[in-house]
Amino acid sequence: MNTCKKTHIGRRSSNQDYLELFYNQNGQLLAILCDGMGGHKAGDIASEMAVIQLGHQWEETAFTAEDKVKTWLDHHINLENQRIYRVAKSYDDLEGMGTTLVTAAFIGDKILIGNIGDSRAYQLNSQTGHLDLITIDHSFANELQMSGEITAEEAKTHRQRHTLTRSLGVYDKVNVDFFLLEREETDLLLLCSDGLSNGLDIQSMQAVLSKETHLDRIGESLVLKALENGSTDNISLCLIQEDRHRKGGE
Repeated sequence: MNTCKKTHIGRRSSNQDYLELFYNQNGQLLAILCDGMGGHKAGDIASEMAVIQLGHQWEETAFTAEDKVKTWLDHHINLENQRIYRVAKSYDDLEGMGTTLVTAAFIGDKILIGNIGDSRAYQLNSQTGHLDLITIDHSFANELQMSGEITAEEAKTHRQRHTLTRSLGVYDKVNVDFFLLEREETDLLLLCSDGLSNGLDIQSMQAVLSKETHLDRIGESLVLKALENGSTDNISLCLIQEDRHRKGGE
């Protein structure tokens, strides 16, 4: 597979995003992207803890079927949630720290997506050519939209659009949303923090994908356009594509 990772501090004083790719004993890929939150340095610690600890545990596995991956991910994501929760409770300067998480596991002919918070996964569908949002944001504004209390347009500017209803490290137990994709139907997979999705709507993202052919240039263009559109948050993304299509970035 071809992959590309990009992260940009944006207009913040520090970068609390963290992302990495990991391969297990069978060469199966797990991509993890986290967007930390909390006081000074706390978000940095939470996001790095979640990615590194989960990734290193993945490297020890060797799955033969996708049905066991969901159980494994749910268990180990909750272990990392508890670890962050305990550390945050143990140190005054880390109180309130937490992180979002979006992850993609490539097993056989499937891709298993897991998410907590408002970091996202998008699929460029090889059947339709459309870029589709796969994950569901765990935010107050999105929950109000889903319940019909506000419109999609109102959700974009709602005062609680950045307030999360789910994240790692805030409570001792967390529910993970899972989505199963077909690799054959996936032309491209995009994982990103909300610094990108707040700066670019899905139509603008698809326009970049339609114009560029090299993953590294796609990544650079997405970050640049999000900055041009006024995104002030850290911007991180991961692009993953099978070798049969575009040229890779890394």
